[in-house]
Amino acid sequence: MPYKNPSRKSCEQTIKRILTREFEEYGENHHFKQASDFMIYFESLHPASPGLTKQVQRAVNALNLPRDENGYFMINKTVEEYKAEQELSQLLLSSSLINLEPCTPVLLKTEVWKRRHIIHLMHSTPELQTLFETMLETDDGILIYTKNPEKLISFFSDFIKSDSCDKN
Repeated sequence: MPYKNPSRKSCEQTIKRILTREFEEYGENHHFKQASDFMIYFESLHPASPGLTKQVQRAVNALNLPRDENGYFMINKTVEEYKAEQELSQLLLSSSLINLEPCTPVLLKTEVWKRRHIIHLMHSTPELQTLFETMLETDDGILIYTKNPEKLISFFSDFIKSDSCDKN
């Protein structure tokens, strides 16, 4: 009686277990790039045959695993997640992170129709550019992150009625 090869589903489960174990032990895969790399494991359980090789190849193809930059299979991400991560990586190449922890948020309450123009003017005025790190529109006005809240509030106080500016 001829020996029956494992099903494709069974091969997929075994491949997932192998890659999961690899990821758990080493944090990444440095051994498995193609279906033939799994054959030693399958041949230790089943007789070597062209049918077994085809089942393993079908299982690898069905899993549709992403590959890292060196061509190794990745078990901890889907193809879509990996593509999104790569795209994000490309977009962030010329970016930088700024820690806003030393900044004080100041809310400039103003009407909706004024907000974008105020932001534009603040970005266009060299004197004001030194008073803020970043700003964004909110439901109530413009949230400004500054390292110099006193100077920023003082600047705006010259234009805003003194009783409406809360210096706390």
